Amino acid sequence: MAPPTTFGELLERHERDLYAYALRLTGQRSDADDLFQETFLAAFRAWPPPRSDQLRAWLYKIATTKMVDRVRKTRHVVSLNDLRLVAPDGNSALRTDLAAAIRTLPPGQRAAFMLREVEGLTYREVGAALGCAQDAARGQVSQARKKLRQALR
Repeated sequence: MAPPTTFGELLERHERDLYAYALRLTGQRSDADDLFQETFLAAFRAWPPPRSDQLRAWLYKIATTKMVDRVRKTRHVVSLNDLRLVAPDGNSALRTDLAAAIRTLPPGQRAAFMLREVEGLTYREVGAALGCAQDAARGQVSQARKKLRQALR
């Protein structure tokens, strides 16, 4: 698929995935709406992107940065009640426990975990989205998994 040549094409191609990511990060539709709009406004202002071969990662990076900024400003824990994670069907207790454990992760680890495990990005894409090296992204995900395993024992 050819990279989008206009901002409108970029929006059409990635809006659904980016909104789902914003919803998973914030846990509430109103906050996800705001994060989604802030992300695309920042992307519009920065258009064209520095690298056209990593547009998806570029958008995730903007969204992640906006989310971390929001958490720092408000200092409230992100609600993940609507989070849809892989859990055995019907095991809402496990999903609830996992969502609670994810809330305790630092924002960077939470974002790395969500990008890798929920959004399915590669470590390279996670690193690009978080503005760090691939190995650093792998480390963030590893630390998040370790903390989650300990919390779920």
